Amino acid sequence: MTIALLGVGADSTNSSPTPPVYSDNRFEYIPIPESRGPEGTAEERTFGNSELRHQDASMADYLDHIKPTEDDGERHTDDRLAEWPLHYDPNFEVLTYGESTSRGSYTQVIRSLSEDDVVAFYTGLRGDDTNYTHRYIIGYFTVDSIVDFQSLRRDGEEVKFSDLPTDEQNNLIEQHRENAHAKRFEASGAIADNDGLVIVDGKEPGGLLDKAFRISQHSGGGHHYLTDELQQKLSPELGGNPDKNAYLGGIKQAHKLDIPLDRFREIVE
Repeated sequence: MTIALLGVGADSTNSSPTPPVYSDNRFEYIPIPESRGPEGTAEERTFGNSELRHQDASMADYLDHIKPTEDDGERHTDDRLAEWPLHYDPNFEVLTYGESTSRGSYTQVIRSLSEDDVVAFYTGLRGDDTNYTHRYIIGYFTVDSIVDFQSLRRDGEEVKFSDLPTDEQNNLIEQHRENAHAKRFEASGAIADNDGLVIVDGKEPGGLLDKAFRISQHSGGGHHYLTDELQQKLSPELGGNPDKNAYLGGIKQAHKLDIPLDRFREIVE
């Protein structure tokens, strides 16, 4: 079994402040802002109408600003922030996650997964007792199927999404309508460049955790590595520097863990 460990969620590159983790390890899952804005998605969830789990406030109430990646670096505050749609990915309510080849290392890991493998998600959170973030696992789900839009099977042949007739394209998108990337297609009629999209359809066991599970040790300068204890327990595939533990960012990296699901659940839950 393979568990893909993938970095998600709002962080300092696209919003401020960092989402919180509380003293009892409850936490807030705040997705990134939709890069294409209100006109680029059919998503109805916004920072203003999405409530925090553990505060009587919205995500917009908590955040000072957002900075969508395709919006020329402009910061949005106040009403513009509140009206901005979430890129709600992963969607833990229906267990779906999508990734485009703009993050090639992520799609490479996802494409290697099979049914009954697992995708687990980590993010950066900050508590009241520290001036820097740590990395925490916040959820996971079991893989039901992987849909690679560059490698679809039709009548025994491999085709890309753009090769399909319009009605088949729409039918495929409808099957994944709760996925954030499908909602982009609904608004724009386009997916990632060169059909570079991979969607993970999930099944139970899985979901958003009740409490975040810290996995990082801080080494200064904004760099985070898997703790020594978890380097042994989670057995990540060796990366570029075998003398160091798995790197969790700066920019969040994708990893493959060699550990059974039941053991993984014992550790993080």
